[in-house]
Amino acid sequence: MQNTGKMPQPITLESLLKQDSELASLPEVYIQVSQLLDDEQTTAGQIGLVVEKDPALTAKILRMANSAFYGFPHKISSMSQAITILGRDRIRQMLIGTVVSGLFGNKRSNSTLAMEDFWYHSVKTAILGRYLCQYGQFADAKETLFTGGLLHKIGQLILAQQMENAYAELLQRAETEGNDLLQVETDVFGFNHAQVGAAFIDKWGLPKVLSAMAGHYSDPAQASEYQDQVRLLHLARGLVFLVEPVQQEVVEYALEDIPDWQLSGLQVEQITEACRYANEQVYDTMESLGMVQMRIDLEEEDYAVS
Repeated sequence: MQNTGKMPQPITLESLLKQDSELASLPEVYIQVSQLLDDEQTTAGQIGLVVEKDPALTAKILRMANSAFYGFPHKISSMSQAITILGRDRIRQMLIGTVVSGLFGNKRSNSTLAMEDFWYHSVKTAILGRYLCQYGQFADAKETLFTGGLLHKIGQLILAQQMENAYAELLQRAETEGNDLLQVETDVFGFNHAQVGAAFIDKWGLPKVLSAMAGHYSDPAQASEYQDQVRLLHLARGLVFLVEPVQQEVVEYALEDIPDWQLSGLQVEQITEACRYANEQVYDTMESLGMVQMRIDLEEEDYAVS
């Protein structure tokens, strides 16, 4: 008997974007709040009332506002107070970060990706990016760099969720062969996680600077727009692996592998300080965003009897 069944169609970036899933659009509360933030006539109280319709989102933003990451001396107890103190631009970036991380943040285990490790890398990149912006000409981009760092590898989470088995095999192949992950993805799928992240960020209607960072974080020279921001993100990513104690000579060694880092205008001393700060704040920030349940892990080697 002739087999008339159709072969499954290979997945494309376009078909991935069209899949019916929880990733199709951002929550309605995000859309409503974004519209209110854009309207200068709305008050902090009016915006706060809409945010507070989502208790989980409210709790996340307030935890973030009260975290050591922002370091306010007095407790922020309401959304209207948070909006007044933090300002609309900062609230907007926090809203993006908490909403999008919320799509994945409760998935602490995954057969494809180690979620805590993934968020550790992303959050630390975000903190480094924000702190590096405190110097020089990029001070106004602090919150954008934080959100860009948080979302720059969101395409990996989307692939892990939408193509779990195939992506797990691909990750194993890339690790076994020691090849560049983006290139392996392109060879196998015809697209890579950077393109997926940028496409979904555009689909969600988020600022173009965020899709530029997600799409070109590995090669800032390819970015046609927002190259300065992408370059800062690339710099932050190249420093994530540094752990305490962070010495200036170690930072100098790491910078040798980051092309054009000098274009940031930053001094090695400033970069070293940013690395130390990120190491101090990463787990508190992950906890405030609901990405990890804080616990004390006792490493066996620390307590081994010699």
